[in-house]
Amino acid sequence: MKKHCLIIFFLMTIILIWSQDQVTIYNNDFSLVRTFLDLKLEKGLQDFYLDDIPSTIEANSVIINPQKNKFSIFAQNYEYDLANTEKILQKYIGKEFKIKTKSDEFFSGILQFTDGKTIGLIDDATKELILINRNEIQNINLAELPENFFLKPTLHWRLNAPKKDSYPTEFSYLCSGMEWEVTYNAVWNDEAEELVLNSWVTIENRTGKAFSEVKLKLMAGDVQKYQKMQSRGHYDLLSVERAVSGGSEAKFEEKAFHDFHLYTLSEKVSINNKQTKQLRLFPTKEIKANARYEYVTNSKKVKSQIEFVNSEKNELGIPLPQGIVKVYKQDVEDDLLEFIGEDRINHTPRKEEVTLTTGSAFDIVAETKELDVRKPAKRIKETDMKVILKNRSQQDKTITVLHSLYGDWTIFDESQSYKKESANKIEFEINVKAGAEEEISWTQRINY
Repeated sequence: MKKHCLIIFFLMTIILIWSQDQVTIYNNDFSLVRTFLDLKLEKGLQDFYLDDIPSTIEANSVIINPQKNKFSIFAQNYEYDLANTEKILQKYIGKEFKIKTKSDEFFSGILQFTDGKTIGLIDDATKELILINRNEIQNINLAELPENFFLKPTLHWRLNAPKKDSYPTEFSYLCSGMEWEVTYNAVWNDEAEELVLNSWVTIENRTGKAFSEVKLKLMAGDVQKYQKMQSRGHYDLLSVERAVSGGSEAKFEEKAFHDFHLYTLSEKVSINNKQTKQLRLFPTKEIKANARYEYVTNSKKVKSQIEFVNSEKNELGIPLPQGIVKVYKQDVEDDLLEFIGEDRINHTPRKEEVTLTTGSAFDIVAETKELDVRKPAKRIKETDMKVILKNRSQQDKTITVLHSLYGDWTIFDESQSYKKESANKIEFEINVKAGAEEEISWTQRINY
């Protein structure tokens, strides 16, 4: 086994990165990694071991593409039976080993069994079965590391080279454990109806491998990929590193790619294992927005919202990847920003409207009432409806009321006009003066 480990070490030392490495991270917790290796191979059939890989690699996604001299690969094994105390002891059952306890007692014999609490062995001298509590053990001495154990996840290739030479090779694979999302920070000025928006890409690396000085790409969109059910391991708290602006600042270049959008960072970047890294997606934008209040009939709260159009005319007009928008507002008394809510947006193309719900309006009260219900004929139901809106704030508010209907419906005797939003939804819009109340009423007939 020692010889085996020396061979692995030797082979690892002759692998040289000779071209630009690249990592493309997708929204669905997987990444495409491309790297270049310079393989020093002997002539003929041989084994090659590569352990500089993520523990989350998808072995069946590996692509090996020799760039110059060609060689043949007959088999690939992904070795992930990593050494630990319990596995080593299990492979020592029936073999000789030695134990020293915390009370300085020594035992030497043949291991019979091991579990979470006890080790059993046949003593060499007395031939007795001795049970030793695991908590009482100070040292266990083994003759050697058992075969077929690896210290790190390893790809084992069986390959054939036509001659002894250097073989520049492109090596690519998919792996899970690395994902990205955008966090948008917005400062809302309701008087100017302006939203100051900036964006940070947050990347989390839990692959078990560090990526140093790589070309980084981010793919935005829902790329379909079959997901196998598997347990997620426990990870320690992640260190946080933020890319700080200054000097020749790195930036992302965006372009349409197939049915998705691709963002490429202008500078190389390093992403360590168990690290959260943040990079700016685009420069700060000052965009026009407006406050909006939405009440869904029969609910208890009125939503406080901010909406804007993702257009070039509105100083934006760029594909917005999905993420969390955190909204702040400046307190004029001390000029400090206060957090007023957050919402998640989906992937948003250019020229589409974005609506952010920041919470429920404290000073707007709404109530839905059914005043009368009638059945003038079989399968027909008529209901007199009323919505009461109370504005207890010191500013006028425009409130959108949404009401859902099902079946073959008709609205009549409405107190104000409505808009048919969809086959099952109508919308009223009403302005309520500061400190005032307003009512909307209508009759709905539904044919079941």
